[in-house]
Amino acid sequence: MPIPRKYLVDNESAGFYHCISRCVRRAHLCGEDLVSGRNYDHRKAWLEIRMIELADVFCISLYAYAVMDNHYHLVLKINPEAAKALSDEQVAERWLLAYPGRLDKPEYKQQRELKKLAIMADSTKLQRYRKRLGKLSWFMSRLNEPLAKQSNQEDFVKGRFWESRYQSIPLLDETAVLASMSYVDLNPIRAGVTQDLQNSLHTSIKRRIDNLQHFLIAGNEPLTPVNQSKDESLYSMSLNDYLSLVDWTGRAIVHPNKASIPPHIMSIFQRLNLQQDNWLVQIQRLGQSQPTMMGSIEKLKARAIEIKKSWVKGIGQAKLLYQS
Repeated sequence: MPIPRKYLVDNESAGFYHCISRCVRRAHLCGEDLVSGRNYDHRKAWLEIRMIELADVFCISLYAYAVMDNHYHLVLKINPEAAKALSDEQVAERWLLAYPGRLDKPEYKQQRELKKLAIMADSTKLQRYRKRLGKLSWFMSRLNEPLAKQSNQEDFVKGRFWESRYQSIPLLDETAVLASMSYVDLNPIRAGVTQDLQNSLHTSIKRRIDNLQHFLIAGNEPLTPVNQSKDESLYSMSLNDYLSLVDWTGRAIVHPNKASIPPHIMSIFQRLNLQQDNWLVQIQRLGQSQPTMMGSIEKLKARAIEIKKSWVKGIGQAKLLYQS
C-alpha cells in the first residue's frame, strides 16, 4: 500500500525531493504527437522557464530537471524556514508573482500595488501565504496547473492534462541527492534522444554546461542550484566533479564496452560511498524500481521508524547503490 504523502513530505523542515509528473492523454504531449503530426516541443520551453522562475518565488532550491516528451523530473530542496524569514512585503510580492493574472499588465500597476498593500495589512493572509511559499505541494500546483490550462487552450480541449498528482521521493542524504540528479540529467541519453550532454535540451546539465562555457560560472565552484537560491547543501561537491561524473556515466551508457572508470571518477565514488561496479546499472534503473525514498540503509530504517513502518521500498536498491 502506498505511503500517504503527509508521511513523505515534511512541510516543517528543509529537505530534498525527486519529483515526477506525467501527462495523461495519449503520449508525447510535450513533443511530437504521432497521431496528429503536430509538434509541441515549445511546451518544454514553457515548463523550463516556469520552473526556474517559480523556484525563485517559492523557497525552493532547484538542483536538477529534465523535461521529456510526456513527463518531467525535478530534484529540489524545500526550505520552510526561509519562508519564515521573509518580510511581509516579500511575502505579498512573491504571492502576486505566483498568481499574476491580469494585474501584471502595465495598465493595472496601481491596482496591483493596492492589492499588495491589502495583503500586507491582513495578518491572516500573510501567515497563510508565508506557509504556502515553503510548501512543495503549492510549488508543484503553481507549476502544473498553468501549463495544463495553457495546453488545453492550445488543443481546444477540456479535462485532465496530468496523469495524477506528482510523485515525490524523499532523498535522505547527499549521495541520494547526487545519484538522483545524475539520473535526471541523463534522461535524454538513457531515452536515446541524444548521445551527449551538450545536446540534452531542456535539462539542468545543459544549462550548467552553457553557463560554464559562457563564463557565467566557474568549474571549480561548489555545486549550486540552477535558480537564484543561495543554498549551500551540496558545497562538498564541485561543479567540475559533478559534470565529470555525469559526462562519464553518459558516455558509458552510450558505449558500454568502453566503460572503464577514470581514476578521478573513482575518487568521487569513494567519497560518496557508492558501489562503482553497480553504478551504471543502478543509474539506469533508478526510476524503474520506484522507491518510496532514497538514502543509506541506516537512514531508510530510521525514517521507517519515524513514520511507524516496519519497512520502506528502497532498501534493496540502497544495498546495491551504497558501499555500506
